[in-house]
Amino acid sequence: MSMKKTAVSFFLVLIIASLLVGFNTPANPTQQKYDDNAPITVWIDADRQPAFDAYVKAHPDKAKLLKAVTVDRETLPAKVLLFNNTNQGWPDVVFAEPRLVGRVADDAHHFPLDLKEWVPADVLSNYTGMDGCTFGDKIYCLRYDLAMFVFYYNKPLMDEFGYKVPTTWEEYQDLSDKLAKEHPGYYLGTWGDGWTFISYFDASGCPSHELVNDSELKIDMKDPRCVRAAKLVDHMLGNGTLFNTDYFAAEFAQVVSSNKLLGMPGPAWMFGVFGGNEKSSWYKTSEHQLGVANPLKWKDDEKAMTPAMGGAAWTVSNHTKNPKLAVDFIQWVTTSPDFWKGTSNFPAYKPIQNLFQETMKTNALFANDPFPIYQTAATQITSLDKWPRFDLIAPLSEVVKTGLKDKKTVESILPEVANKIAPLAEVQGYKVNVNK
Repeated sequence: MSMKKTAVSFFLVLIIASLLVGFNTPANPTQQKYDDNAPITVWIDADRQPAFDAYVKAHPDKAKLLKAVTVDRETLPAKVLLFNNTNQGWPDVVFAEPRLVGRVADDAHHFPLDLKEWVPADVLSNYTGMDGCTFGDKIYCLRYDLAMFVFYYNKPLMDEFGYKVPTTWEEYQDLSDKLAKEHPGYYLGTWGDGWTFISYFDASGCPSHELVNDSELKIDMKDPRCVRAAKLVDHMLGNGTLFNTDYFAAEFAQVVSSNKLLGMPGPAWMFGVFGGNEKSSWYKTSEHQLGVANPLKWKDDEKAMTPAMGGAAWTVSNHTKNPKLAVDFIQWVTTSPDFWKGTSNFPAYKPIQNLFQETMKTNALFANDPFPIYQTAATQITSLDKWPRFDLIAPLSEVVKTGLKDKKTVESILPEVANKIAPLAEVQGYKVNVNK
């Protein structure tokens, strides 16, 4: 072989080897060839239009690159699969609850961008409630607002009846007995769907849907924490102090507006349904009647395990051609004091949570300052608030409603929870540990 041919062959080997190395070595996302001038599409709901508009106003030089599309975010998992099949159409940014982010974070969907590569560590460390956005060592979303439970109570009624606000679930049950005996027809909550199930069972630490890790689910309905929650609900259904619908049924709204609700656990945003703004649907007036107390804890537990009902986040697609702008958008709308000033949502970003307190100071609905209670409750959100890759509310609602219809005790229907959830988990590829 001539020297010329040998040299050519040698260089060909080098070229092929370098290509193979390039194919087999994953590129650092921050070193990929992105386009800082590429437009981005932001999926929002109608309530998030002001957030989008505020960002555009604050960044007029980026306005032409931003497009908002109002969508039903519940369709995100199905649409991502469609986009994956056609290799086009992915939105760059999506407003969604962490439970939905989890549904598009598996290998089949492969949608979210790992934000640890893009958001400074000191900023990430200042968000509350990030468990639902954390998958292994990756962070797939930034929390927007939080919906941790607290205990709401009717202060004028509590004072009139001479009762003390409960601090434990045991005191809550004892109060229900006093209320049933001395003031029948008054209530301390309701039981009627999946969300009411979560409000009692997640608050007890019941492993009805406990993620051991991102691939394993524990369902142990014989756990004492499940049994104690069931006995509590059965006791209060028995003495008539729990109503029997979901939180937003017209019948329950009538209970509250008729001044028959003494107190109940509820999420942070629920104060807006009691009253105090133009959307008031429960209280007819705002006269400092809504008291806010710490979430209830079980006597033998060290601290409360706070459920959540909502609380959303923003996620970025790993398909985006302009992650710099996409991440800047979600970081700004979750951290900007200018945007959050006057907020009635409780921010997930700790440095701006005091803005919620400033707003609530002028709200005539509250009997006390809710801020310190919300702030503490936000740090007690249970790990059960990180949902598996499927809906929990529909199957739990079916179990609760069927039990009510058939007049069964809550304790007796606990095995049905496992029967409903286990097959859904198996379809999603989870290793399922069941004890029913």
